[in-house]
Amino acid sequence: MRLSHLIALAIACLAHATAATEAAGDPQELVRTTIETLRAAVLRDKAVIDSDPNHAIVLVDRIVSPHVDTGRAGKLILGKHWRNATPTQRQQFVENFQRLLLRAYAVHVSDYADVEVVYLPTIEASSDRKLMVVRTRVTQAGKPPANVDYRVSETSDGWKVFDVVVNGISIVATFRATVDAEIQQYGLDGLIARLAAKVQKPLTG
Repeated sequence: MRLSHLIALAIACLAHATAATEAAGDPQELVRTTIETLRAAVLRDKAVIDSDPNHAIVLVDRIVSPHVDTGRAGKLILGKHWRNATPTQRQQFVENFQRLLLRAYAVHVSDYADVEVVYLPTIEASSDRKLMVVRTRVTQAGKPPANVDYRVSETSDGWKVFDVVVNGISIVATFRATVDAEIQQYGLDGLIARLAAKVQKPLTG
């Protein structure tokens, strides 16, 4: 399974769930419920998505974004560049990065209605239990299993995912290396402009 597909799969599992109240306090149960909710949504809208891939972006934006801490992820991805960025640059980067992730998922959205997810014991990542790692093993017919771990933090709005580690590779760390290289070449404003240009292009079937 290619890394780009795994990234899309990871994003898929962050979808908004109509979870029971008790799931809100349990990050593993929240992830479990969101996966099932996502599958139902993909199956329901599959015909529309097949004819218009851009519908997937709208769908994912509505059901994924509320449960991803894009601000925290964006800060980690910009790394040392976050400190010197203006508030406007930070906002523009986070917004365009979020749209880029949504597009990455939208391209592969129909591939993940039939995955099997096994839940492994959740790991406490901080002594105050405000950082947790929800561990899963994902399999898809004809492909080797993948370990997909969700780094989540407890916020005033509930648990939110800020990083996903796929087979030991952190998505935040991967993007941070890419972003750093592009900033070195184009500058932060240049990077933001390049991201904006990418996300404004409509998807084609």
